Amino acid sequence: MERINVAIVSDVRLHRDGLARLLWGCPSITVLGTHTVPEALTGLSTMPIRVALIDAPLRGFETLVEAIRRIRSSLAVVALGIRETASDVLSCAAAGVDAYVSIDATLGEMVSTVERVVSGCVSLPARIEASLAPTGTPVLTPFRPLTQRELKVADLLNLGFGNKEIARRLNIEPCTAKNHVRNIMNKLNVHRRGEAVAALRALIGERFSTPVNP
Repeated sequence: MERINVAIVSDVRLHRDGLARLLWGCPSITVLGTHTVPEALTGLSTMPIRVALIDAPLRGFETLVEAIRRIRSSLAVVALGIRETASDVLSCAAAGVDAYVSIDATLGEMVSTVERVVSGCVSLPARIEASLAPTGTPVLTPFRPLTQRELKVADLLNLGFGNKEIARRLNIEPCTAKNHVRNIMNKLNVHRRGEAVAALRALIGERFSTPVNP
């Protein structure tokens, strides 16, 4: 198998260097560069890279992916460190990445993901891809779109938190949290909090955390 040239993008040096060392002995991958975000666009535009491994928790992650698409549309982008909650998975897909590696994935799983992307087997679940509008905006077909804030509220709903705790965790007023929950239920055409979580789980499947009882 031809070796796959990759570059690693992270603002944390330990992440960049540590991952590069882990991939050093991998027979299918060659690390051609490690970059901070300011260095990334120059490095990715000039080096013969096939896959960019990008630290998803980076500030401005979506903007970086968009810029990469403009300068090298053929470059595959794999997001690293996804929590696999509703908001993270849908946001990752909406950003335009080709695949993601979860926060608790093994090195072997990451390598397998890179190999599948290069071979044309995109690793985003089909139901996630189907949930994206042509513009890349997350939608919940046949439901109306949820905003990024509503997706974060949905994550907390899924964990069983009430409006007051949701408000505390998101640093918003309880009445605002209540409004977000009501909007989510309206958009999902349901009447109970648990039904909203069930509808989201139907889209995300096992990648949306532990269910909460209706």
